[in-house]
Amino acid sequence: MHSSRTFRARLGAGAGRIARAGSLGAACLSACLALAAAQPPAQPAATPPPSAADRVEHSPEELSSIARLLAGVDPQSGDAALQAVASTDAWRAHRKASRYGDRQLQDRLQRMDRWQHATLPPSRAGSALIYPFSGPDFVNAFALFPDYKTYVFFSLESPGEVPALTKMDEHQLGQLFSDLRGALNDLVALNFFITPNMKENLQTDTLQGTVPLLLAQMGLLGLTVHSVEPFDPWPGVPAPKAGTPSEARSAKESHPPALPLRAVRIEFDDRDKTRRTLLYLSLDVSDAQLRHYPEFVPWLRSFEQPTVLLKSASYLLHGGNFKKVRSVVEERARLIVQDDTGMPYRILRDDGFQISLFGQYERPVKLFENRYQKDLDEAFTSAGNSDPVPFPFGYNWRKEGRSGVIVARRPGGDT
Repeated sequence: MHSSRTFRARLGAGAGRIARAGSLGAACLSACLALAAAQPPAQPAATPPPSAADRVEHSPEELSSIARLLAGVDPQSGDAALQAVASTDAWRAHRKASRYGDRQLQDRLQRMDRWQHATLPPSRAGSALIYPFSGPDFVNAFALFPDYKTYVFFSLESPGEVPALTKMDEHQLGQLFSDLRGALNDLVALNFFITPNMKENLQTDTLQGTVPLLLAQMGLLGLTVHSVEPFDPWPGVPAPKAGTPSEARSAKESHPPALPLRAVRIEFDDRDKTRRTLLYLSLDVSDAQLRHYPEFVPWLRSFEQPTVLLKSASYLLHGGNFKKVRSVVEERARLIVQDDTGMPYRILRDDGFQISLFGQYERPVKLFENRYQKDLDEAFTSAGNSDPVPFPFGYNWRKEGRSGVIVARRPGGDT
């Protein structure tokens, strides 16, 4: 069975300020999503990863304390330098400001935990959750799937690194914590990240990349962080030999990737002291850009019968630019949990997935109105759902309780 003790713990200090979100959220949502659709996928500035000599090694106690400090939670550390951070006015102000989101976030996570207990099958030993277009949305993945061994995220945003809190002065700390709350605000208020906002929020003077946000969410959930390390998803793959024609070689030589691959591995323990792994890849997975990384699709296929989470995915898998990722999901997933922005309903139906519908179907927001799915609308109507989904899921966040969740199980799968 899934363990729910993580969500019975003190979630404390919500991840962001929500006071301004209620009044600005509706206007911001349409404008920001319009910006996302009107432009090609945002390409964050590529920040070279630190060399091995420049990286600072942290103990699990230090990493867990840093995560808690970022979350605005007592670090519970005996480390004098980290305790000094906790004694600054900047961190005290961060702790106070972070509390504004506590009640909303805690209530939402507990509702998600109860729902997944009653609705989703338990994880299989050693199973993986794949979350395409995830951004740094760890809290939703862990709330819905708390017992998976491996979490595989990929999106455009660069991972960055662990913030050097003990080397920052009071002003830098204050700016970092303010930037962090701003970056997490959409997640707390809307329950998803907005890509153009992330492009801006994750490239400030003090906040670089997704790692600080991922750590803050882990600190909020009371998890123990063991390590944060860059990693190579496909080590030992030789470069194409000179004179050997290949699509990948030609692409790399003539047009280097717009977004060089960056990847990080985070090892953490849940509250039951079970070791788990988050693999985060910063990568453009459109078909055109995957020419530069032909290893990605075989690597993704190596996760046997994974569960796939798709939410607030801008209907990317509905078009023709992400056929490779869509094919992996279609062919390999044993379980898909998504909103209407994920896999097209007709594909799931025609492939024979056993589909359960929860909540209600809402027409796409105006920006994506051409992605209306008549067959999905009719399926929700036929299902005659009377119980709303008890948490916001997808772009129709303003209609609390009006979200729709699609759960698709592969026939004969171990679910």
